[in-house]
Amino acid sequence: MMDSSLVLLASIYTISAGPTGSYKTVGNKVMFDDGSGSLQHVAFNGIGLTCTEYMMKPGMDDKNAYPGYWAFTSCFGGPSSSGGPIQLNKEPQNVADYLLNNYVQKPSTTKVVYETPFDQIAGYNVTDIPMHRPIVRMPMTGSCYLYDEDVDTGNHLDYVNTIDALVQFFTDKDIAVVLDLHWNCPDSTKLGCTPDQEAKMALASFGGKPGANAFWDAISAKYANNSYVFYELFNEPYQNQYDDWYTGGSQYAGMKTMYQTVRKNDPQGMVIMGGAQQYALDSQSLIAFYLQYNEEEGSYPTNIIFNEHPYQGGGQALEHSLQSIMRLSISLQTIAPVIFTEFGQYCCTNDSNAQRCTGGAGPCSDHQTGDNFVFNIVNYALQMDISWIGWGWRGTNDDYPCSNIPDCDQPDMRSPNGTLVTGKYGGAAWQTIWDTYVNNQSPKVGDATNGQNLDNKAYEPKGYLPRPCILGTFNLGDICGWDDKIETTSLKSTDFSAQSIYQSYLPGLPPDGSCTKQGCGSHQCGTYMGPCTGR
Repeated sequence: MMDSSLVLLASIYTISAGPTGSYKTVGNKVMFDDGSGSLQHVAFNGIGLTCTEYMMKPGMDDKNAYPGYWAFTSCFGGPSSSGGPIQLNKEPQNVADYLLNNYVQKPSTTKVVYETPFDQIAGYNVTDIPMHRPIVRMPMTGSCYLYDEDVDTGNHLDYVNTIDALVQFFTDKDIAVVLDLHWNCPDSTKLGCTPDQEAKMALASFGGKPGANAFWDAISAKYANNSYVFYELFNEPYQNQYDDWYTGGSQYAGMKTMYQTVRKNDPQGMVIMGGAQQYALDSQSLIAFYLQYNEEEGSYPTNIIFNEHPYQGGGQALEHSLQSIMRLSISLQTIAPVIFTEFGQYCCTNDSNAQRCTGGAGPCSDHQTGDNFVFNIVNYALQMDISWIGWGWRGTNDDYPCSNIPDCDQPDMRSPNGTLVTGKYGGAAWQTIWDTYVNNQSPKVGDATNGQNLDNKAYEPKGYLPRPCILGTFNLGDICGWDDKIETTSLKSTDFSAQSIYQSYLPGLPPDGSCTKQGCGSHQCGTYMGPCTGR
């Protein structure tokens, strides 16, 4: 049960109703209703803020600075003086300029025409060109939002009011905002929450006090009237126990409980959900959620967008490859829209400096799949109407490992002068990506290998677009799944809930009526005593 101070928080601190219009999901599409009753298909392209999750954690401010100084000067806003009012700095406007003034919302996109049988997959339609809508993602720390002792100013309302100001700033400009429960608690040895900052799942308790459900109760009650605020229930689960992820218990807040908490206050709000395994990199648990919720409640969850986090580079294995993301997203698009709320590449680039990366992520682990990874993820998203939010834009602070030394420890988007990074010193060439796919009236999906699927030792060029089929370990195992003629909603949640990500079998791949032919060319996907037996 939420204590009285949290109820007061939700009832007193409110914002205006936000812009006109609202979003909803219809099948595997996100639609925008401008109020006239006419629905427009949309896909989001945007920027992920980072520093809002730790901007006011205890210890952020130098001993000679006033509490909240770092948030105001080096993040996106905060107390403008000791005990002073909350103000935003220049950086939110810098982000908004990219999303409004360097952004085409009604592009004339040219997609690649898939040959048969690849044109059978869900989510593929070369004539349906969605509008592009701007979006930002704002990571948050749950306990900082709720409790005084977890904020360096000693007043959690400083954190709350800074988040409010940012939400108001962006949504008033028709920019959607994803509020992401990124961390449970700040990283500080002084606090009872430690070491649960980055727990396997959203926590039921923050240091002995009400946890994730209380957080989402407060957030959804506040923003229920702002249809441009989306709720990302937890950043990156890595919970192998499906029941802990789905139902929760004394330690974890389950996805079902958090979803229902949001729905209690905001019946129509957009909810974003990441899968249970490998840091939001699985589809089987998301499909199981969708089916089990209907089995238990008699209706499917509404206005939900499924989330994957593709990364490549330092220490990332082949399960993060473009081919894996293709298979995962296609299976999800059989029932719902898909978004990538984070993605990036560490160190990887065809620039020679990438070989000298020495940061915590280490040197590029796979130039073949990593050098053009972000470019190719955005290219694939354009083909499949998948929304995306790049990672990440680090406020105004000068810790830019991708800026002027060959040490791309983080997949940054922003350079020290406030522009998009070029990739010269490692990482993605975001300026080129933005100009090619976002600020372009006539973007064109690339098909650099003309439909050929490359094996895992071949270099993936810029504009590589694999076809939807299984090529061994590139696809998290080589097990045939249900073909795209099978309706996912005809299956049971137990068909998916016990699967391992490395031995997953998923719906959605062609050809119709023959799941044993899902292999790429001469590669034959594995057979087993499962859904493909006898077909």
